[in-house]
Amino acid sequence: MPANLPPTYYKLKHQHEAAKTDEERLSILEEMLRIIPKHKGSEKVVSDIRHRIAKIKKGPATAGGKGTGKRSYSEHIPKQGAGQVVLLGPPNSGKSQMLANFTNAKPEVSPTPYTTTTPMVGMLPYENIQFQIIDTPSITPDFVLPTVLTLTRNADLPLPVISLASDNLLDDLDIVVALLGEADRETPENGTLIVANQLDAAGAAERLDILKEFYGDVFRIFPISAETGEGKDALWQEIYTELDILRVYPKAPGKPIEHDEPIVLPTGATVLDAARSLHKDFAEFRFARIWGPEWHDGQSVSRNDVVYDGDIVEFHL
Repeated sequence: MPANLPPTYYKLKHQHEAAKTDEERLSILEEMLRIIPKHKGSEKVVSDIRHRIAKIKKGPATAGGKGTGKRSYSEHIPKQGAGQVVLLGPPNSGKSQMLANFTNAKPEVSPTPYTTTTPMVGMLPYENIQFQIIDTPSITPDFVLPTVLTLTRNADLPLPVISLASDNLLDDLDIVVALLGEADRETPENGTLIVANQLDAAGAAERLDILKEFYGDVFRIFPISAETGEGKDALWQEIYTELDILRVYPKAPGKPIEHDEPIVLPTGATVLDAARSLHKDFAEFRFARIWGPEWHDGQSVSRNDVVYDGDIVEFHL
């Protein structure tokens, strides 16, 4: 049975997400509890609100030391893996399902809008590296959490996600593009990468045709299904390309090549950059040899020579 929550509830939910103090949160939660319809379909939501109210009344969680009585939350999420990718989108675009099905994270996935209230992080395997994927609270024309804006600005790749199950997908796309502009990130003129999720939904093919008709020459549109996995391989490859990175494989003299743990570097990196990434002591290497399509096998290279994706480098200290 659907919850059928009133519009006022979602407005209060946004206010709760933006609240800075427990007093503000408590007041908003109590108002949410007051206005929510009480029936079978809303039992889970009501229970969650009551749990949150009880937790605040019980007392603030301590952070940074026993008995400090302070809550702490940082908008900064340290980057891990080969690149930080931040998912951005309106309610019910399927961002949480992407995180749940494609990474090691276990977010709550629900058809109820605004299920994600704080950023969630997962690691996405791609060949022999991983991307860090961050799911963010949904955005609307009227409200964007400051945290979402900060993550969008700092991400290696902000990744808009819209739903092919939505009849409002063109408006949804406008909302995300506006956020990218506010965060001083890519605009349509730069060929922004767009994920058109829920390819498995009824009517998705027709909506995809509409999306391509209006924006196919403006955006790079990648249709996928987070449910079935259709289209994901092409998207992962595009993410790798978009991050503008390369992989170099260090080889110890006299030892076989190991392809499990490459050094990940930005495109244009040099042999010296690869050495420093391996270990600071390697920056003082005596000479280096390299293998790859751009080289004669085992030829000597200088510190300033540019490396290419897939190169094998042998450092002699």
